[in-house]
Amino acid sequence: MLKKSTLFAALIGTLFFAQVSRAEDECKADADCAEGKVCVLAVSPHVCKDPQPAGAPCKRDAVCASKKCDIPEGQEAGKCT
Repeated sequence: MLKKSTLFAALIGTLFFAQVSRAEDECKADADCAEGKVCVLAVSPHVCKDPQPAGAPCKRDAVCASKKCDIPEGQEAGKCT
């Protein structure tokens, strides 16, 4: 019984620390990322990535290499141009 309890406690501890380290890697704005990378807010957790090439899905200009996200009227997302 003690062996199962110890194993369970170790598993819970590992999962807790994995969540904490993941939260520390999460960006909240482009300024949190290394130079040349942007914070992708559309995924959870938010991550730093290189700007998207033309044709990639986008929700804001900053995530596109061209700095232009073409969003059709009435839509929430578009494509990098």
